[in-house]
Order: sequence, then structure tokens, then C-alpha cells
Amino acid sequence: MALPPRCLVEDLDAPRPRLDDDTRHHLGRVLRLRAGDAIELVDGRGGLRQAVWTGAAEPELGPPVRVSPAPARPIVLAVAAPRLPRLEWLVEKATELDVAALLLLSTRRGEREPGEARLARLARKADMALLQCRRLHRLRIEAAAPLDRVLEARAPDSAVWLGAPGGAPGPPAALHAGVLVLVGPEGGFTEDEETAARAAGAVDVHLGATVLRVETAAVALAAVAAAAASRDR
Repeated sequence: MALPPRCLVEDLDAPRPRLDDDTRHHLGRVLRLRAGDAIELVDGRGGLRQAVWTGAAEPELGPPVRVSPAPARPIVLAVAAPRLPRLEWLVEKATELDVAALLLLSTRRGEREPGEARLARLARKADMALLQCRRLHRLRIEAAAPLDRVLEARAPDSAVWLGAPGGAPGPPAALHAGVLVLVGPEGGFTEDEETAARAAGAVDVHLGATVLRVETAAVALAAVAAAAASRDR
């Protein structure tokens, strides 16, 4: 049996949450739902509510909102942005892997950093992927910041992995409080950047003998982290 399609709304507790025009078009013209078909409303903050498609902007609401907590061991990717559309692909896959946040890094050898318009487009891509993969919490995307600032702002007990050739294969330790994964630009982190990361507690992790693109390394490390977090529950 097919799962009900999901729709993103801002306020699940509103008396009559409204569906935007794009969502209505998708439900009515693309999916060809009929009045009375089941849908689900989500707010990107863990909230989920059953509803019924009416064909109008305001669906018929079902039982009260259910709220799921955010992951106890969040995965945070801090990545030197690759070129588009590879960055958009990374946003989509990070959402599917239940990554909590994608922090763009400003590095010595990095590419051009996305501006506000591009960040807004990335957020829309993440929201589309959220509905497709049926996660309940939005992927947080932050504008480029220097490595030292990202390291200072990390959760106090989180592990730090540094994607680096020649590091230890696979996850180096159990993830008791999540992980910050650092992935450098195409030319790699500079020696000073790697030294600063290790001084902050980063552990080198590598994924094989080949040289990976930025987005490939980020997704692979996110998948390894997700498996480790699930195993260490």
C-alpha cells in the first residue's frame, strides 16, 4: 500500500494550515489525488499530522500533532562547497542520510562561496528531499564560515572526524553525542587547517585508496557516521 504523500507547512497547530500553490498543484495535477485521499502534514521541526486532501488550500485535519525528537546523535557535515550542481546533489543526499546540518566552510583553497539566493535554493532542495525521504526534521544549511569558528561552535561532547588520506579506516570511535565531519575542498585542507582541526580533537578518517570528490567524501563519511550512530544506540 502506498504511503500518503507529505506536505510541508509552517504551523501544524494553526486552526486551518494552508497548502501553498506549488503543493496544491503537485497533489492535484501531478499525483492526481482525489478529494478524500489521505495526506500527511509536516513542519520540519519533528511535527506530523494526518489530514485529508480536499482540493482546496486548507485540508481537512485529522488527529492532533505528533512530535518526534531530533536525533540524539546528530551528524553535522562541515564541507568546503563544491561547484554546482554537485552542491545541490550533496544537499539532497545529506537530507536522505538524516544529516542534521550542513555547514559550508570557508577555506584557503575553496571554491566560490554561495550567496543568499543560492542558499535559499539549497534550502528548497533540502525541503523537497525531506518530503521524499520522509524525515521529520529539516536539514539546517549555514553560510560559509572559517574552520576555527565551526570548531568553536560544535557541540561540546561531539566527536570530530577529519576526512584525510592516510587516516584510520572507518569510524575511529563510538558516537556517544554525535559527530562533526570535516571535508576540505578539491585541493584539500592546507597544513595549517589540518593542524588546527587536530588540535581541536579531530581524528583522521579515510575511505580507501582513491581520491574522492568533495561531495562523494562527504556523503560516504555521513553514511559511515549514520551507521556508527545507529550501532551505538
